[in-house]
Amino acid sequence: MKYLRVLPLLTSIIITTGCSTSSTVSNYSRMDQLYGSWNCKLSMEEEGVKVAMDYDVNYVRNGKSNGFGTIMFKAPELPEMEYSMAASSNWEYKSGYLIETTTEIKLVNISHPEFDEVFNLESMFPQNISESSEILVLNNSELKLKSESDGMVYSCDKVLNKS
Repeated sequence: MKYLRVLPLLTSIIITTGCSTSSTVSNYSRMDQLYGSWNCKLSMEEEGVKVAMDYDVNYVRNGKSNGFGTIMFKAPELPEMEYSMAASSNWEYKSGYLIETTTEIKLVNISHPEFDEVFNLESMFPQNISESSEILVLNNSELKLKSESDGMVYSCDKVLNKS
């Protein structure tokens, strides 16, 4: 199955949806800017496999994060499938890098659950996956990082609280 080759990349995408920084700001300021909710969107295609993700992640002061969103997955041999995703992680900032360890991932095929016997995406993600990403930009509105595992650059926008 060709699409299995992109699973490491997909794993990295799920784990690293969300961070960034500037090198002249203190650790405290960087973490302070990271706190809150971010919306991350990503799409990629490799070897005929297409993945698109729309994901909201919330970073809190206790080093925990929670995220919810959807993943669209299309492989040549399968119909386009939509998954709902929820994930919990521990995170820390260290020397210009965001390090995240996923403690729980839940993926549910909401469009074609009958294909889970052939292609069960959730079963391909072990718990406690750790990922390190270089923080490229972090300010009050933008978060941008580069994954150490695959070199992919991710961007997120700050979600403003509605009063």
